Amino acid sequence: MSCRVKYSGNESDHQPFHQSGRLYGNINFSLRTLRNHVSGRDNVYCYIIATVMYRNGQFVQKGCGPNFQADIVTLCTCKHRMRTSTDADDWRGKWIAGFTSVRTYGRKSFLVYLMQVLHAFESHYDLWFSNSISPETKQAKAAHLHVFGDIYKPKYRSINKFNPKDYIEPCNNHRHAKDKDRHKDIDYKKGYSGRVAALLVGDPEYSFLWNRPMIFSDFPLHRGQKKCELNSLLQQLNTG
Repeated sequence: MSCRVKYSGNESDHQPFHQSGRLYGNINFSLRTLRNHVSGRDNVYCYIIATVMYRNGQFVQKGCGPNFQADIVTLCTCKHRMRTSTDADDWRGKWIAGFTSVRTYGRKSFLVYLMQVLHAFESHYDLWFSNSISPETKQAKAAHLHVFGDIYKPKYRSINKFNPKDYIEPCNNHRHAKDKDRHKDIDYKKGYSGRVAALLVGDPEYSFLWNRPMIFSDFPLHRGQKKCELNSLLQQLNTG
């Protein structure tokens, strides 16, 4: 199966950042502006995005999770164990923060995205047939259509929600085209307390992106992740 890759120039090997839309207005906030926009004691889950690289003065996302397309940030194919931390119904209102590795640029972990969860789903079936997500967004993030897609389309209306065989396979050259990766995305079995890995959809109003090194963390991300309160995170961020 072939893929749609609607990116220009050398962008075919990574996800492009937005050039218009609501998320475009939320790109590269200063730390002061960010602190003026968000605050609270909700939990924020911080982690390292291993697939983000630094090239030609900008960050590039060479993986499918998080997915920045269709003016909405989604996390459906990365940090599976982290996404089992709580039930899908309890993710709403919590925050996700993705940082670069210290090896990416300047020996610091720079902030790439911060989002507040608006919707969470137990399965790709539930997400695909949800009325909370527009058909256009689902198409723009579909793994069988795009190499960076992070949503799997069910083959039928009546399926086993956690059986990878009941979903359309990702297209050629998809970042998770291998069976082991696809199976993990659909049916993750190593979570906390037997929970599924919830599929997380960010609130566009409270989703922020950085495509260059502006804000970094002053705390170590042990084993690639950390949980704290949002206000605590904001105080531990720095610029440079």
